[in-house]
Amino acid sequence: MGAVDQRPQRCNGRIDGSAMITIVSYTIYHSPNAYLGVVLAERALSGLPVAIERRPICIPKHRGVKVADLVGGRETLAQTSYHREDCLRWAHRHGIELHLLGPGVFDERAARWRQLPYAREELPARAYYAARGSGKEAAFDRALFRAAWVEGRDVNEDAVVRDAASAAGLDPDTLLRGAHAAETKRTLDAALAAFDRDACPGVPTWVVEGERFWGKDRVDWLVAAVRTRLVAHA
Repeated sequence: MGAVDQRPQRCNGRIDGSAMITIVSYTIYHSPNAYLGVVLAERALSGLPVAIERRPICIPKHRGVKVADLVGGRETLAQTSYHREDCLRWAHRHGIELHLLGPGVFDERAARWRQLPYAREELPARAYYAARGSGKEAAFDRALFRAAWVEGRDVNEDAVVRDAASAAGLDPDTLLRGAHAAETKRTLDAALAAFDRDACPGVPTWVVEGERFWGKDRVDWLVAAVRTRLVAHA
């Protein structure tokens, strides 16, 4: 199994001679919690000497179709309903554009995903890893989240990945050739293995020197941990 590409993105802001903290960020594009968490973390960490190593993952077919399936859990209808309300509250509170899927849309898409050659979220995750090193991977990452949660599109579709690539200034044909490469699949497999090894309870999960922070409501705690470490490393 290939090693995860260790080329983290620097957070926006000036990076000087201070110690830099690496934050591993596990996400999945078709999760509103991951979308909100990524936006909030990017805002909160702006200007700090941190490097964010984004590790988008997928959900292999043999492990189910939902994130809860991936981590060996189960989400009830009441929990699903609550999570929708909660995401809308967070989006409104923080001024983040968010359009949730209509009733039944997820189930319709899940039925299609089962027929695809790739697992759920595998194509966009592969495409992200193929974009690493281009200097445009962060813009591509944002474009995929925007496609899912602003435009309401299915990021598992080839056309959606292509449009996100174009929006980020990448050549869609070149990117998809890289996404389909065997080496890119090994990188994705390694990211999922790392997600399991780090015992992540869901997405988004950030890992800082072995300490885990799960959920959009833990961004403040993440930032506090980073600041504490920066002082210790100074």
